Amino acid sequence: MEAVDYDSITFGREKIQFSLVRRPRKTLGINVHPDMSIEVIAPEDATIPKIHSKVRKRAPWILKQQEYFYQFMPATPPRKYISGETHKYLGRQYRLKIHKSLLEEVKLKGQFLHVYTSDKKDTRKIKKLVETWYREKAKERFDTQIHKLLPKFSKYKISVPNIELKKMPKRWGSCHINGKITLNPDLIKAPSQCIEYVLMHELCHLVEPSHSQKYYRLLKRMMPDWEKRKERLEKALV
Repeated sequence: MEAVDYDSITFGREKIQFSLVRRPRKTLGINVHPDMSIEVIAPEDATIPKIHSKVRKRAPWILKQQEYFYQFMPATPPRKYISGETHKYLGRQYRLKIHKSLLEEVKLKGQFLHVYTSDKKDTRKIKKLVETWYREKAKERFDTQIHKLLPKFSKYKISVPNIELKKMPKRWGSCHINGKITLNPDLIKAPSQCIEYVLMHELCHLVEPSHSQKYYRLLKRMMPDWEKRKERLEKALV
């Protein structure tokens, strides 16, 4: 059986994760599979910097292929929280791997979401561990992204909003008169560009509270491709 390693590169705002297989060949090959996973097949003597350089060079093509396959992803069935089940994070699919352990924690590594728990059959506990992990990642990501977007609003002198996480069956976010922004933690399962769109959408409401023409002009100025991002989010079965 071939040895498989896992690695990643950063391309703009995107993190491209891939499996790495070495074979006796002269050229490096890249495959993007229908489940959006990426496989890199490299010569046995290829260095990591050279592999990263090649993957980064092909990054636009890789992301385009993933976006193509994304539209065909099946609807997510009810979660069972068992090993082998797929879960989304930042628009990517990861397989759940349950480990018996004295520790109770969740770690993302390679193409797997590893859950460590004392009872591998206690799916309620596993669900709680996974949902807690999602919330922690969501809070961290949303806070970081909000602070990156805020400088665009410097002339409006808006305050840093208080972020609240709340499950909402039909909404990704909402903005309140008091400056608080409520976000659905499930948004962390969507692609990063979609997350940025929702945050920008709500930040614009701190300037223009209603969905008026002035609001949409502001949104267009702040994020010219917002409609494309919104369309992608609507297709995201998260």
